[in-house]
Amino acid sequence: MLGQKAYGVPEPVEKRNRVAVKIMEEEYIVLSDAEAEYIKGLAGLVDERMKAALAVNPRLSRGQAAILVCLSLADDLNKIKRRYTELMSLVEDVR
Repeated sequence: MLGQKAYGVPEPVEKRNRVAVKIMEEEYIVLSDAEAEYIKGLAGLVDERMKAALAVNPRLSRGQAAILVCLSLADDLNKIKRRYTELMSLVEDVR
């Protein structure tokens, strides 16, 4: 779930936050060790992008819109990772 460490033993379910969020008017319960407001912010971003995708092309199914949103978020993540690597390289060059 969100916020879990990539390695190691995850916290027991009962120790995680249960956060109710709405995306496209559907409620989801997210179990996470992240703060509730953070999870709600992520859900808001996904909801916003889903609505934008469907506004641009209302013939998309919700599933198709979700895949396009995932691709868009993955693209954002890759660009940020690339920029981070470039910046860290510059920092190392200055040292």
